[in-house]
Amino acid sequence: MKQVLPDHPWVAQVRWALAGAILLPTPEGLSALRRLGRRAFLQAVDKTLPTHGLNVPETWRLVDAWPLQSESDWAATLLAQPRPTEAELLGEQVDGDGATLSLRIPVDLQQFDTHFPQLPIVPGVLQLAWVLARSAERFGTPTTCRRVEMLKFQRPLRPGDEVQLSLRRDAAQARMHFHYARNEVEYSSGRLQWTRADE
Repeated sequence: MKQVLPDHPWVAQVRWALAGAILLPTPEGLSALRRLGRRAFLQAVDKTLPTHGLNVPETWRLVDAWPLQSESDWAATLLAQPRPTEAELLGEQVDGDGATLSLRIPVDLQQFDTHFPQLPIVPGVLQLAWVLARSAERFGTPTTCRRVEMLKFQRPLRPGDEVQLSLRRDAAQARMHFHYARNEVEYSSGRLQWTRADE
């Protein structure tokens, strides 16, 4: 393994391994990734490698942060894993029937390849799947729902976004209220309806 930093304003760090390379974007690089999509971002970086005597890796992995102290084989381990499909959990607070989860949207989320290749945003159906899964883990609620109500998408979730997912269970009505937000900015909200015991 070796570590080489191509002369590109979008590249903060790179770690090379036999299976490929891991790249941490600069803030400018993250902006380009959000604007252009993963494929165009990597094509632009790939073009600079031959000028440094470097081969284009077969596999690229993009990361949100660089490990401060890492084992020597961390790059190979990461490259052997599939790209993420879930938001990264940074922290949480659970209080009775409510919970607030701090999440980061991975820059290398698999679903960005198809939604959309040139304008990566988290699909609405994936946001709902995360709500169902996180609710089930914390409150034992079902992993599927009968109906989605009052659904609003106000702002797209993009690579690298950090947001709070707020959950509030209404057990009497068999509902889960949710919203994704950061400070005063709302991204999406709605409520999930399960079948009540008296129905």
